[in-house]
Amino acid sequence: MATFSEGTPAAGRPLRLSEIKYAIYGGLRLDRDLYVGWEIEPSIGLVAKDINKLGLELQSFVEPLVQSIKEVIAPSIRKNFLMEGRPEPWEPLALYTETVRGSARPILYRTGALERVATSFNIWTVSHTSAAIMDLPQEVWYGALHQGGYGSIGQIARKTLGPTATRAEIANLSMAISIAAERGPNARLATKVVIPARPFILIQDEDVEAIQDVFINWMEAKADMVGRGWHVT
Repeated sequence: MATFSEGTPAAGRPLRLSEIKYAIYGGLRLDRDLYVGWEIEPSIGLVAKDINKLGLELQSFVEPLVQSIKEVIAPSIRKNFLMEGRPEPWEPLALYTETVRGSARPILYRTGALERVATSFNIWTVSHTSAAIMDLPQEVWYGALHQGGYGSIGQIARKTLGPTATRAEIANLSMAISIAAERGPNARLATKVVIPARPFILIQDEDVEAIQDVFINWMEAKADMVGRGWHVT
């Protein structure tokens, strides 16, 4: 038997589209960024466990989670490689790296292995209520270093502040570390960036809207199946 909390639409009556949208906007949570060092932590993910506020007795969100990954997130990650960074462009390759490779572009693309893995559905772990990338396969272990940078001041700041830190907080601490390092005896070594962060796995603003649309359409279809579609009179 379905249980209804305060504000939940009465059982049996047609749902309004606004009610479905409200449930999605309030219940779908997305981790927007993915911070890494040698390992990926925390994961990038979607969590849909609190969406069931409409009395539809939904037990699994696997279908819209999988659709969101395949139709929204994977193509968005592929575009990140194509554009060489979004919303901020990636830092260009170091002169030494450019000389060894014989070219400056494309950045983060030699064999295409990293892009193929990053845009693959197989790297996702999907449960009934969530989907996440827990880690990258061993064959592209270096992707974690490119994602978050290695040996950079920004990485030190992220580790110090933890995964809940905002970009502004990280930037402020990075500047403070940089100023302190310039005054120290090992300034040149302390400020040297070994691998700058070039994040390729992240959710863009437009992705959030597209993922919400996937869930809204799915919820509408579920409401139709039980005769509670918003357009039913």
